[in-house]
Amino acid sequence: MKSLKKTGFAFFCFVALGLVACSNDDENNTVMTKDVTDVAIADPQFSTLVSALTKANLVSALKASGPFTVFAPSNAAFAKANITSLDGISNDDLTKILTNHVVSGKVMAADVTSGRVATLNTDSPIYISKNTDGVFINGTVKVVQTDVTASNGVVHVIDNVIVPPTKNLVTIAAENSNFSELVSLVTAADPAVATALSQASANGLTVFAPTNAAFTELYKTVPKATLLSPANRTLLTNVLLYHVVPGRVFSTDLPNVSGEVATANASAKLTFNLVGGAKVNGTSSGASNITSANILATNGVIHVIDKVLLP
Repeated sequence: MKSLKKTGFAFFCFVALGLVACSNDDENNTVMTKDVTDVAIADPQFSTLVSALTKANLVSALKASGPFTVFAPSNAAFAKANITSLDGISNDDLTKILTNHVVSGKVMAADVTSGRVATLNTDSPIYISKNTDGVFINGTVKVVQTDVTASNGVVHVIDNVIVPPTKNLVTIAAENSNFSELVSLVTAADPAVATALSQASANGLTVFAPTNAAFTELYKTVPKATLLSPANRTLLTNVLLYHVVPGRVFSTDLPNVSGEVATANASAKLTFNLVGGAKVNGTSSGASNITSANILATNGVIHVIDKVLLP
């Protein structure tokens, strides 16, 4: 695989971006005479963005009175997202991607809050978090410059493209052969597990997904046949629910988490350890490394782990 409805504690808090805006008054006065599209057109680092806006017929829309807050990917951001050409992207898909970068209203850096933020792509909000390394969107996109003011809003520069998710948690797992063991166990558990994963609420879920290799290691001490026994269905269900945290928790949120975190298994909690790399700790299984993070789904986020968590 490439690339908390809150429970037990208030996870997201008010934060300010805290990044320094341009201090050159003459430069700011010049920018203020331009709308957000003019700002992009005037800056060579946004040439790919301008081409994308033009192809999607969004230039005139962003010249409206707004105001708009635009998280603008640079040319380097498009390259980082492996978008080297716009030819293979339909106008419809391009529109969904670009509108996922625009928020209604003029939101300056000092006014930004963490958590869920609606965008002009009504099907795909974004999720903001802040840690000591900076401000991030959806756990993978970093804000690298803020408060480039315009006549109809403000532009914040980002280092990656915000691509809206198209698949839910269950579909992502089912389509990845490295999760075949996880999928088979979810199917064998109480149907409520699969239902919860596929029909998560707007607040979403965070899933710590063990790989096939992680389950192979578990089977050395807990045979798969034991887990699949009808007599142990409750045990299997509780183990699987122990890998699910209510709400979306991105890797960039983890530095702000302390203490125990509630899971979908009402009787068991997890902890995190970021020393020497991100780890999630099971009560009786110990630490599992997070080997791939922030796989965004329409109804949550997946982090890949290398050890099955046991309550």
